[in-house]
Amino acid sequence: MKFSQDWDKLKDRVFATIRVHKGELKYAPDETIEVQSPKVRFRAKVLIATSVKLKQVPLAFLEYDLEAKPGEKRQDLINKLGKLYKFSERPNEDDVATIYILQKI
Repeated sequence: MKFSQDWDKLKDRVFATIRVHKGELKYAPDETIEVQSPKVRFRAKVLIATSVKLKQVPLAFLEYDLEAKPGEKRQDLINKLGKLYKFSERPNEDDVATIYILQKI
């Protein structure tokens, strides 16, 4: 699982991430995966993988996942999430997203 930047959450033993996808889950619970960001690489176990429409993801979770700055609104965070994807693949609120909870091993 690649991260485009060195998010603060990657320092935590247990952390979560949102991935917008088309089709089947990419990672399954109990799977061990390689996590990679520009400066760190480690292995993690997928604890939970659950899919929901992006519009159903609570604002508090978007704020956590995208390390929101004070005053950022839901649409600001959706736009920030969109910048992590290629222009043609930018998500909208009706897209299905998977929330992964991972634990470093």
